[in-house]
Amino acid sequence: MSEEKPHLVPSWLTKDYVQEKLSAYFKTDSLKLEKLNIQPAIANGENYASVMTRINVEYTTNESKEKVVTNFLVKTTFPDKDPVCHMLIKYGVYTREMDMYERILPKMADLVKEEIQDPRRLFAGTINVDKTTDSIIFEDLSLEHYKVACRLKKLDLEHTHLVLEKLASFHAAGAVLAERKLGFFKENYDRGFYNKHTRGYQPVMTNLLKALSRSLNFDQELRQRYQAKIDRLVDRVMVYGERSTTNNPGDFVTLTHGDLWTTNVMFQYDGKGHPTNAIFIDFQFSVWNSPAIDLHYFFSTSIHDNLRLQDQPKLIQFYYYKLKDALQKVKYSGHIPSLFDFQLQFRSRAFYGAFASMMFEPFMLYNGKEEASLEQIISEDKSGMRFKDDVFQQEDVIKKMHLTLPYLEQWGLLDDM
Repeated sequence: MSEEKPHLVPSWLTKDYVQEKLSAYFKTDSLKLEKLNIQPAIANGENYASVMTRINVEYTTNESKEKVVTNFLVKTTFPDKDPVCHMLIKYGVYTREMDMYERILPKMADLVKEEIQDPRRLFAGTINVDKTTDSIIFEDLSLEHYKVACRLKKLDLEHTHLVLEKLASFHAAGAVLAERKLGFFKENYDRGFYNKHTRGYQPVMTNLLKALSRSLNFDQELRQRYQAKIDRLVDRVMVYGERSTTNNPGDFVTLTHGDLWTTNVMFQYDGKGHPTNAIFIDFQFSVWNSPAIDLHYFFSTSIHDNLRLQDQPKLIQFYYYKLKDALQKVKYSGHIPSLFDFQLQFRSRAFYGAFASMMFEPFMLYNGKEEASLEQIISEDKSGMRFKDDVFQQEDVIKKMHLTLPYLEQWGLLDDM
């Protein structure tokens, strides 16, 4: 069993630093930070591209006689020497997310509130964006009883509909923002997991596929029917992935979340346990592309299997009419595709769902004893190989492949394309 890495606390995250940032945010020179406690914000296996830290603070100001006790979240990058940082920096993920929180999300939130007329939160409020330390300080929405759903249990229809409704508003706001502010997404919004500029994620994709292939040796039916097809995909996965994210003339495109799965959505509930709002977090892979990539990724990683395998056309229809309504409310002047055309657009990007369900979903659902990290996926040492094999050789994963692989095969997604 590999030991979990210790939580990395940045050396610059001190009382003086936090006091300075809070003073600027609250616009007061009298803020005095009495206490600062630092601890990990999420468990192992919940986040793979950054370090999340919760800071508990106690402070006073001249304007308030009472001591304030509260929490904030701090998001930071991996150290420069970390191999994952070396890979991710090619995608511009850290500068992109800072730009999202500082420049873009506030404008999108205003559009959703004022024109789509949805007063609910769209994202967590930003306390500070610091480009010298590559860090962001957010509100801790757990204080408002927002929480992440269980990545292992996934989402039922009620949660899924709520996410699709909010996603439609997000996509509509991104489309009209680009229309009103030409060039707004010109720089650094062209590099998702698959793109025309870098193949930094290739070791991740190929190593996961190879581990999937090895796991099929433990199931004769799967091995005979699918192993050769999986092995052929190893050399073609980046090409097929890039095709699935290539925009064609006439496609509806917008700002996508880019990494929409269970742990990147937080829900708020009413007194009877029904979800009343969903907000998105983690915008490192936001990219200008078809909204279909968000739908494929979300369906393939985050919803109940019966919804994923049987109800996708109905879910797309639900999303489409929410999107169309939101685009009309913001007076979007571009072409809004018909439902028929949008279903075709979704189908043309189907390989995005194939890679997510075959490779990413088993990794995301891993609950074993090995250290779960991107570094372990990239690594070909004993620890890395043991981790990847443990991911795909879990009984639940092999069982699920009896559903996933036939579903993908019937659409021709495991054959030459």
